[in-house]
Amino acid sequence: MANSPKRVVRTFDATNMVAGNIIGSAIFLLSGYAAAPVPDGAWLIMAWIVGGIMATLGALAIAELSTEFPDIGGDFLYLKKVYGTYPAFLYGWMSLMVFETGSIAILSIFGGKYLKEFFPGVPLSVPALASVLVILFSGLHCLRITIGSRFQSILTVAKIGGLGLLSVILFSNTSSVPVVESATVVEGSPLIGFSRALIPIFFAYTGWNVAGYIAGEIHNPRKTLPFALIGGTVITTVIYIIVQLGFLKAIGLEAMRNEEMVPLMALKAVGAEGWSTFLSILIFVSIISSLSITIQTAGARVIQAMGDHNVFFRFTAKRHPKFDTPVNALMVQVAWCVVMVYSLNINDLVDSTSVVMILFSALSISTMLKIGQGEGSEERYRTPLFPLVPVAYIGCAMFVSWGVIQFHLSQGSILPAWGVAFLAGGTIIYFIWDRLRDSSVT
Repeated sequence: MANSPKRVVRTFDATNMVAGNIIGSAIFLLSGYAAAPVPDGAWLIMAWIVGGIMATLGALAIAELSTEFPDIGGDFLYLKKVYGTYPAFLYGWMSLMVFETGSIAILSIFGGKYLKEFFPGVPLSVPALASVLVILFSGLHCLRITIGSRFQSILTVAKIGGLGLLSVILFSNTSSVPVVESATVVEGSPLIGFSRALIPIFFAYTGWNVAGYIAGEIHNPRKTLPFALIGGTVITTVIYIIVQLGFLKAIGLEAMRNEEMVPLMALKAVGAEGWSTFLSILIFVSIISSLSITIQTAGARVIQAMGDHNVFFRFTAKRHPKFDTPVNALMVQVAWCVVMVYSLNINDLVDSTSVVMILFSALSISTMLKIGQGEGSEERYRTPLFPLVPVAYIGCAMFVSWGVIQFHLSQGSILPAWGVAFLAGGTIIYFIWDRLRDSSVT
């Protein structure tokens, strides 16, 4: 294995990484889709609460796993240590090909669209602007991790402050439009609608495990990781619920259904149209903040860990001799992201693998049940209410997966089945790689 990285990321920056990675464009762009399948506002708020509880359960579990295995790689590392190389490789394969790089590509495209709106005279296309953003932030994170972390903290504080201001505006002004709660009749049982609402909400909370990917670079992981993971997730949950209550107060559930720009409608309803530019800037900051963290942590660190554990090209494990950052892994990530931006239908790609992504998160959490709580490092954080926490998270993941499958079946779509095809492709690659590796050793 390569030499251990320096532990330089402290509590404030690590917590901001977690909160900043979760709070992205989803709270603005997916609120309307979460509102569509539920019968009333109470069901909607309950869905956001359950999503926050699920994320907190996951954060509690990852706090223990990341202190038991305080090294680079996150979910890849836990799977490798507990279940072996094959499931770890499959996770790394899906992360490299779809999960993290797909998230980076989508966020960069959103960022490119907003740049085009702010600067319409720019001669570059949206994919070109998206590529510039990916390259720019990747270059930033090739520098010392403390530089990228501090920059990230500034962005996170800015968008949390912006969301706080948005909430104050919505709650302190009277809506000029009648609030209609249940004019639309939602087909099917409320439980099915609730499960469908959890689909966009699950993605809105995605990122609570981000600090685990850079555990090897975090100072005093026994203290810092639990605080960052749990604290960042709880802060985000509170913010999300307050913002959703503000939307409901301003325009009501009926106006929110399937609406792409719920925040803008809410501002207009309370007579605050003058804040629309502020809202656009807030959304852009949220997008680039999530883009920056995802580039810095999950994708690149998984690629680095795969090289470090000899299940991928070894050069990806190498770090810059001066900055101690995984420059090669970042460059591999950049190259594939640019390909995705220009040539692939990223939305369908991510949708087709959403069930696999959710189930992989459950598989990672299940490693807690395998290792138990009786043994392990003295520095390991002990999750309360074991084994209830990991079991509850796994149950929630299965419920959300069921909701995703039910949703696609109701639309006559078999997109989730493509996730199995990606896994099959990864299996073939794994056994080819394993045979080549064995041949090179002998």
